[in-house]
Amino acid sequence: MKPVYLLKPIHLVFALLLVIAGITIFVLISDVPAGASGTPHPTIAGLSVGGDGTEKLSAIGKAPYYFQVAVILLAGTLLYMGIPAHRRDRLLRLCFGVGIAFALFVWVMLFSGYEAYLATGQTRVLFGFPMPTNWMFWGIWGSFAIFDVFYFFAFRRYFLHPDDEAAFNELVREMEAEREAT
Repeated sequence: MKPVYLLKPIHLVFALLLVIAGITIFVLISDVPAGASGTPHPTIAGLSVGGDGTEKLSAIGKAPYYFQVAVILLAGTLLYMGIPAHRRDRLLRLCFGVGIAFALFVWVMLFSGYEAYLATGQTRVLFGFPMPTNWMFWGIWGSFAIFDVFYFFAFRRYFLHPDDEAAFNELVREMEAEREAT
């Protein structure tokens, strides 16, 4: 018996796009925080300094956090939709769930590390970079590299199954035979 889903992937895509649009509109209509485009350097004329990061984010709060959560979920859903519906099984959903959960974990670590740095001015350094930067370099890119590895190993099972390839080749033969007949 096939499972019945109330929320189809395309409906989730639509909902996530609405969330992303709503957050974008919220950010666009929010007040511009003081010093958002920098403040004059106290000793060097013509140079601007960044200012207080916490103060810059105060007008939009956690909007960047939720925006990125929605983008990660959207990317995972679109990748999932790239697999034919008749090939989507429990193992696939498990793999995508783990991949998306890891991407969300990395984002939480990056954002919370950055917030902690803004609050305290202190951060750990690993491999010569501050922790939030490491999460960005290795985590964000690496979390979606998991999907690339999955694509490589599961290509014949989910993306170009031998049955689908045979059906395609048969269709090509039929079209060539039809073309030769005319």
